[in-house]
Amino acid sequence: MNALLWPLGAAALYWGVPYLVWQWWGLGVVQRGLGSARPELGLTFDDGPDPRTTPAVLDALAEAGVRATFFVLGSRAERHPELIARLVDEGHELALHGWRHRHGWVRWPGEAYADVVRGAQELERLTGAPPRFFRPPHGAWTWAQRAAVRRLGLTPVHWTVEAHDWHPALGPEDVVRRVAERSHPGDVVVLHDAGPGGKTTAAALPGLLEELSARGFQPKPLGELRGLRRGRGRDLPKRAWAATVDRYFDRAYGVEELNYAAHSVFRVAKGPFPGPALELADGSRIEPGAPAAELHLHSERMARAGEAGSLTAFRFFKKSIPDLARALRERPHLGDVQVFWGVSLFQEILEPVGFRTVELPPARRRFLGAYMHFLHRLYGGTPLKRVWPKLVYIDRTTLLERYG
Repeated sequence: MNALLWPLGAAALYWGVPYLVWQWWGLGVVQRGLGSARPELGLTFDDGPDPRTTPAVLDALAEAGVRATFFVLGSRAERHPELIARLVDEGHELALHGWRHRHGWVRWPGEAYADVVRGAQELERLTGAPPRFFRPPHGAWTWAQRAAVRRLGLTPVHWTVEAHDWHPALGPEDVVRRVAERSHPGDVVVLHDAGPGGKTTAAALPGLLEELSARGFQPKPLGELRGLRRGRGRDLPKRAWAATVDRYFDRAYGVEELNYAAHSVFRVAKGPFPGPALELADGSRIEPGAPAAELHLHSERMARAGEAGSLTAFRFFKKSIPDLARALRERPHLGDVQVFWGVSLFQEILEPVGFRTVELPPARRRFLGAYMHFLHRLYGGTPLKRVWPKLVYIDRTTLLERYG
């Protein structure tokens, strides 16, 4: 029994700890920018260059006027220096993916270490400058790779949105939809310009770039993403909350997205209006139990927008309110909604765009205020002083008259 424990323990230390700390938790690894008030995406490609697919990817980027980061393999760069030259000439950022595309877990430590060093040396030989970023094949880290990264002064990178362009069941349209619907400002998107995903990405990229632009996103190289920094221990509570509490709440209460655009801040959950009764400007009333939809905000986006200033938060709301009117017209299950309502700290920003407010009972105001301030801080916002939540609402008639 003891003879088995030693190798199992060694394997856990060599593979398990890096998997948890760097790949899963993202500690010490760049995964996203923090400028969530700005609609930027870090657009990255792995596994190239490949003369069969990389030129088509570059053509699509050039046509759209977009630059990106390419995590290249040293062995392929050595065979295709003309593609490396084109990448540099067209303003793309070169980063390191290693020498060969082989999972770090099936390599001896010395081999994994040497692979990073050799790849970095080849890129510097071809371009005259050392690479800044490194992402291992499959995103799989080992201690040996981290030692090489530290020696070379590289910045370790992971991703937040994976296109799954390599999956045999996904075609170009699936990749476009997956990336567009999963992307949020500041995310790092990974696609492939070579390997199993190369052909799919080459076919999907023109449509994807068009779709991202239509949704208000600005793809750019990783090194130009605002607020780029390595993950820290203080980020873990937010990630754990989002992966557990937020996800459970959305499923349990049927919270749905209204728009996957970069500016979108509203999500809704249909249900009877809980009250109190509301008297509208035309003299009509909305009674408890009336068909309604509760508003939920993208917490991180609003925390970042509020930190950028009230004008930025106002712009986010103003761009998002037409999504509510569109939902009344285009989503049959929301067609009978008489009022959109919620409890918010942003009532001063919502009032100028058509919302009205109602004071909450003192006990409920204190409880919800403490909870909302907690969420605001959890998602990275600066403390909001002397701001208490109110019930905010916009009725169907007002919404359609102003935004329908």
